[in-house]
Formats: sequence, C-alpha cells, structure tokens
Amino acid sequence: MSVVHRFTLGGVADSTLGLQLLRGYEEPALPSTRDRAVAIPGRQGEWDFGADLRERKISLQCALTGATTQAGLAALIRALSAVLLDVDGKPVDCALVFDKEPTKTYTVRYCGSLSIARLCAATLGKLTIPLVAHDPYAYGAEEETEESITVDGQEVTVTNSGAFRSAPVITLHNVGGTSVTGITLTTKKQL
Repeated sequence: MSVVHRFTLGGVADSTLGLQLLRGYEEPALPSTRDRAVAIPGRQGEWDFGADLRERKISLQCALTGATTQAGLAALIRALSAVLLDVDGKPVDCALVFDKEPTKTYTVRYCGSLSIARLCAATLGKLTIPLVAHDPYAYGAEEETEESITVDGQEVTVTNSGAFRSAPVITLHNVGGTSVTGITLTTKKQL
C-alpha cells in the first residue's frame, strides 16, 4: 500500500487545489549553512566566526490530478496562483503544513519559476512548486500558562517544551485594588 503525502498551503488543502504530492518532493532535514570564516594571509586555515542557518528551500513535486478537461486544468492552475500570489501578482507568505506533522507550520513564499508538464490530453499536469522559508524553522502552537502570585517570594517556573532556546513573554496584571510596588523579576537559565 502506497503512502499518500498530503499538505496544506495558505490554509488550502492540496486536494482542493487538485494536487497530489509525489514521493520525490524535497524537504531538507536541515537548511544549508552560512559560514563566517576569514582566511588570513600567512596563517594556516581560516579564522572561524561561527555559522548560521540559511533559508530552507522546499520543492513540492506534485501531479495536478483534479481536472477532467483542459479548462478544468487551467482553473486549477489559477487557483494555485491565487494561493501563491496577492491581488497585485506579488508572491505572498503562506503557511505550509504537512499532514505528517500537523502541529508544525513553515512560513513559505513562492520563489523561482513554475512550469507545468501537461500530460494525458492536457487534463493532467506535473509541476514542481518552488518555495522558500526565509525563517528556516517550523513552528508549533504557542503555549500559554497563567499563574497567580499570592505571597511574597513565590517562585513560578516557566518551561520551554520546544527544542530550541526561546525567551518567555511575561505579562503582569494587578487584579487587586491595592497598588503593587517593588516587583523584581529574576530569570535563571538552565543549561
């Protein structure tokens, strides 16, 4: 039994766009790096200043299978264009979510060119949708917790359940009628 890969792009399901993701789609495990190194004359090797991740390039190789006529295929192509472009015809940021990881979202934009190989009396098509995620990470839902501090010296622990370091956003609200003075926030970074 073959696995059917599914995705949504800009909140629109691939099946709504008449698309079927093919097995050969490219979603790199990690984007390439932007290395910062300088070669110094008279010194062996390079001086290493570290590295960062570049943008993540995703190529969705798809079959356009939802049409029975040439006009229907053209309508599917226009529907895909409406997801990828704004009303002025400029590429727009869209959410890309794969069904294999439904809680993770990439923010991508159309980047490159899109050509369609028309097959089977031009009612089927094959295309590769070139996308770029300038922020290379997939994001999940934000977690919100609410704690009430009722006594002096009370400690509240905030835990990041993600894989990467992320600073919490702390919002303080005084729900009482008495003024609160002398608030001190102390953070501890665990290694």
